[in-house]
Amino acid sequence: MPVRGASGPAGAAATVRPMTEDVRRRLVRLVRRSDADLAEAALLCALGCAPDLDVEGELLHVDALADGLRSQHPDLGSSVAAATALRDHLGVGLGFRGDPDRSHLPEASLLHHVLAERRGLPLTLSIVYVAIARRLRVAAYPIGLPGHVVVGVAGGEHPVTLDPFHGGILLDEPTLVARVHDATGGRVAFRRAMLRPTPTVRVVRRLLNNLSRALVHAERFAEARWTVETKLALPNHVAEDHRDLGALSIRTGRFDAAAAAYERYLELTEGDTPERQAARRAAIDARARLN
Repeated sequence: MPVRGASGPAGAAATVRPMTEDVRRRLVRLVRRSDADLAEAALLCALGCAPDLDVEGELLHVDALADGLRSQHPDLGSSVAAATALRDHLGVGLGFRGDPDRSHLPEASLLHHVLAERRGLPLTLSIVYVAIARRLRVAAYPIGLPGHVVVGVAGGEHPVTLDPFHGGILLDEPTLVARVHDATGGRVAFRRAMLRPTPTVRVVRRLLNNLSRALVHAERFAEARWTVETKLALPNHVAEDHRDLGALSIRTGRFDAAAAAYERYLELTEGDTPERQAARRAAIDARARLN
């Protein structure tokens, strides 16, 4: 997530909740669990944009959605019945679906906004479906296809797959083949192994990546910096996260943090690459601004 430019503390005035140790521990504990409440994880990831977010209250909202589905669709005994009930209740009845015209907005990656507006990205909508399904003891999970996230409901030899972004429609294998072909321009062929559950830590990282890009696009740099700090708390953080933190620290006027982040990126990488050359220059420039 490169951030171009290094002039001025744009976004520095935003009110952003610090990544407290309690939030860090809670999120890290969640992402290590295969049965994690994805709604809880997504709401913790939203705290940088909504410092006063009532996480527990929003989780009660998810509970209420699950209760509503249970009352209207009591038969969830098979994977097909469960997937159909999720589609009918959330996609058809309540109108949860994607809006391509709003996909670039940060709100599409913030679960509390998605719950309120019933519009979101494939990933955030899939989190809604999975979180509700699991509250009803339905074995659902997110599936990270190339370029798109869908939901699988386990049962039989293969999962029943549905697409929350398109109103929860059920996807047969020919449709999945076409989706992967279109998303990759034919460079990647669909394989049934793609239907495996995406680990929680990868779901959370993908969510934070989406949110970071949207916040940078909106020039909300202080909040974007928080999302990168959150990624660095995850067990699957990468060297590039430090480089991104450096760029966003410059944009928010935190030159000491920027220099330290760029220097950490250089410690973790090797070679005489253009990226390392740029990071070295940025670190020197950030140190010079401290004088």
